[in-house]
Amino acid sequence: MGVSSIPVLFGNEYVVGGFLISGLIFFIKGRKFDRFIFFYCLIFLILFVLHVFAFKQFIYGIFVAYFLRILFAYFVVKIVGRDIDKYIIQQIYFFSIIGLLVTTALFFFPNLIDYIYANVTPIFDEITIVQPNRKHFIIYTMELGWNVQLPRNAGPFWEPGGFGIFIFIALTFNILREGKFFSRKNIIFIITILTTQSTAAYLALFVFGIIYIFLNKKLVYSIIIIPCLLIVFNYAYTKLDFLGSKVEGMYEDSQKEGRKQIYSRIRSGQINLENFNSSPLFGIGRFFEVSDEENTGNNGTTLLLAEFGAIGFLLFFVSMYRSYRNYCISNKASPYLGVSIIAGLLTLGYSQGIFQKPFFFGLCFMFLFDTYARNYARVKFERAQLKFMPKFTLARNKA
Repeated sequence: MGVSSIPVLFGNEYVVGGFLISGLIFFIKGRKFDRFIFFYCLIFLILFVLHVFAFKQFIYGIFVAYFLRILFAYFVVKIVGRDIDKYIIQQIYFFSIIGLLVTTALFFFPNLIDYIYANVTPIFDEITIVQPNRKHFIIYTMELGWNVQLPRNAGPFWEPGGFGIFIFIALTFNILREGKFFSRKNIIFIITILTTQSTAAYLALFVFGIIYIFLNKKLVYSIIIIPCLLIVFNYAYTKLDFLGSKVEGMYEDSQKEGRKQIYSRIRSGQINLENFNSSPLFGIGRFFEVSDEENTGNNGTTLLLAEFGAIGFLLFFVSMYRSYRNYCISNKASPYLGVSIIAGLLTLGYSQGIFQKPFFFGLCFMFLFDTYARNYARVKFERAQLKFMPKFTLARNKA
């Protein structure tokens, strides 16, 4: 999680170090490689080779770094095992409380912001290898446009939108674990998402909430609650600047002439889709980014599609869906909630370049846990029995 989005841990040095340490522990603990990881790496390797032959470009560092991230994520997932969801929940819960306390303090004591910028963040600049254009003190990152009436809560992550992504993941894990939407931790997560003022996080939470209510509540509740939520979201969209006005502003910018240096998610998506259309099956690879003057990295969802085409995109998200499907069923929840979580992550990825980070590769490998696989098989068998038994009983009675 740190090397994926926490400023003090940015840098290839931490990725290489994490890969070596996790790989060593993996072998010391006697973990075995799954056939799937060979298949997963092989597909991406083939895509890289095709890109080299098609576009006559190869950058060794980008190539190696990509597979280091995949294997780093795989090693960690296999080491931590079935408790990985618990650790994610606990860590994000801790950072949510810290983030709420600091953001509240900055709101009520605005002079504290100037003091932190002058006396605290410079200390931590010296131990940050890659400067992410963000000021931080490890457990909290200051907002880039900090001189605002209502501070945005970035937690320890590189910006509020990044924090919103990890809160959404922790929240959905905890909802499935506890089997209920509102609990002490979930309320803290929801409040923290609200303090991020992240458009994508709001939308992802709204989409997941609608689908969760529809799947888990009686029809009469859905008929009453869902229209109320739609009204609330529509009101928020039209009244809050960081929702409706922000989206409309990005769209207007994307329509202007000379758009190359306009850094909006919508324009990023347009450029990525143009690149995808030029090679829809295999993509155009990762090497093009080095010399590309256009802005392509703000939209992670379309960037993955452009880089690795339909093949890489489907491999990534079908694997992630298998993880969430198994997790849902092992916690006796509807597997369709896995679809809603993936929809939420695609929405979040539209605003952040996240799908090349180790943490998100790790979400693709959770279905390899023995416990989830066994629980999935057991629940599936029980459901099959429930379908079969009435027919069997009826046939026996007739006999």
